[in-house]
Amino acid sequence: MSDDQPLQEESMNQQPIRVASLWSSWQIGANLVWAYTGALAVDLGATGIQQSMVTGVQTLGNSSLQWAWGSLSDRFGRRPFLLLGLLAVGITAALIPLAQTAWQLILLLLVPTVIGSAAIPAWNGLLGDITTMQGRGRFVGIITAIGTISAAVALIIIGYFATSIGLSGIAEYQAPMYVAALTLTLAAICVLAMVETVRPSKRRVFHIRKSIKGTPHFVRFLVVNTVFFAAMGAAWPLFPIVTRGILNVNLFFIGIFTAIFNICSGIAQIWGGTLTDRFGRKPMIFISRSLIFAAPLSSLLAALTGNIWLLIPTNIAGGLFTGLFIVSSTAWLLDSAPKIHRGTVVALFNFFTGVSSFAAAMVSGFVLDYISLLLPYTTAVILMMLTIVFIRIIVSMGYLTINETLVKTPAPTIPRIPGPERAP
Repeated sequence: MSDDQPLQEESMNQQPIRVASLWSSWQIGANLVWAYTGALAVDLGATGIQQSMVTGVQTLGNSSLQWAWGSLSDRFGRRPFLLLGLLAVGITAALIPLAQTAWQLILLLLVPTVIGSAAIPAWNGLLGDITTMQGRGRFVGIITAIGTISAAVALIIIGYFATSIGLSGIAEYQAPMYVAALTLTLAAICVLAMVETVRPSKRRVFHIRKSIKGTPHFVRFLVVNTVFFAAMGAAWPLFPIVTRGILNVNLFFIGIFTAIFNICSGIAQIWGGTLTDRFGRKPMIFISRSLIFAAPLSSLLAALTGNIWLLIPTNIAGGLFTGLFIVSSTAWLLDSAPKIHRGTVVALFNFFTGVSSFAAAMVSGFVLDYISLLLPYTTAVILMMLTIVFIRIIVSMGYLTINETLVKTPAPTIPRIPGPERAP
């Protein structure tokens, strides 16, 4: 076995319970952090641009160093970078309740998004190491769905507890953040119990050209996805403004709505994995992106009517189509990437996704602050949401140009056994 070759025999025998436990604990903690930081920023009096920074710093930080983290995990192994990322997010979760201003919150979020991003390409590389092409979509779908549904249950329970114990203001966010710190610590313990899937090697760490060599269709997918995620990122700072700033939804219902998102995402990942393996990666990717406009459309209607229950279809649509995209795009990338460069290729993909969505989120914040000087604040938000709906529909057509990566194995033919010919 060469130094560059993943430890295939050991990795294929990774205990499913350990992998599922790691992902579940990770997703509970991460979802508790990210579900409430947008609302916390609103309560801290964030402006439009600050709200965009709270949202944008998550996407930019999570992706800006992923090409480096991915290359390092390809060379030195998955476990060290999973451990580093999980502990960074966990420690920050415990510190978030100490934030007193929006700027303090933004600075705190830099830690889990920059250092915490080490875990993401390592995790994706791990999934590629322990699966084969034919069953990859289904396996990825089941594992990610377990974590997503676990996070949904935790969001409802913790959201109810945070609202019912009688705390108000910033103190209301203590319970979610402390539970997040605990579960992320448990995830780090799961990493210590896992088997490493990559043998350390001495090859060059940051060899981007070599990493994408042999994947001629990757660049096209990268460009299409980068453009589309600009349309996605433009709406992200507006969602918490609608939820907490316009509709004044409490933490319990924020937890419920986020849980609905996660449950729908989990369902889509379970069924989407099977559909992705059966019908191909490209059709599922296109469906997930071409219909995601329903999420900002429903949120727009909620802001327009003042009806918080319209946030339910927002999260149903967002969850279903996000879950389908996660499993189908992950399978597409793992199919395309050379085995020893999976972490790097996934990291490059996430890097450009994060940069484009961050830039769009920042522009969105500037535009909102400007338009709100000319129009009522709610009207400005609704106008921007409507524009984003049309942009998402248009740019999603780019996914029709990507290539299919699933190579279906033909059914074996049964040889004809010679025998006596039937009489005419």
